[in-house]
Amino acid sequence: MQYLDKPFNQVVFFVVISIFLSFSSNLVRKDSIPLLAKKLEITEDIDLDSDESTLTAISLDKAKEFFENGVLFIDARDEVYYNEGHIRNAMKNVFLMELIFNIEDKQTKEDPIVVYCGDPGCGDSEDLAYDLQNEGFKKLFVFKGGWLEWSAANYPADRSNE
Repeated sequence: MQYLDKPFNQVVFFVVISIFLSFSSNLVRKDSIPLLAKKLEITEDIDLDSDESTLTAISLDKAKEFFENGVLFIDARDEVYYNEGHIRNAMKNVFLMELIFNIEDKQTKEDPIVVYCGDPGCGDSEDLAYDLQNEGFKKLFVFKGGWLEWSAANYPADRSNE
């Protein structure tokens, strides 16, 4: 095994073996980690009284219904965009642990949360929703239309020019 005589080759060998073992062990686990996150589909039939954990996408109509029922909204965009305009009373995205602390000041991990971004193509809202799910939040809804769709509908908003 002269190949393994050089330090770089040893590193490559161990990295390859580690990757192989990681993927192999993930395949045999009951609670394996998916290689790709599943695409969130928009759901209209939602039971907020259910005890089941939920992470799903919602439409503009469902987002408006949740807004009218006082559900907490979190803007996943950068602070600059948030400051230019956001859904009225939406919480600003900050560092994850600070955000969790801020959420828990307002509600429990079992209460619903709507996370949104700038537009349907923005993935920050899904990323944040998955992060919150990993931290134990149970009812997470991603408003796919985001700020673009909300503001186009002239729904309640806070804007820097108001």
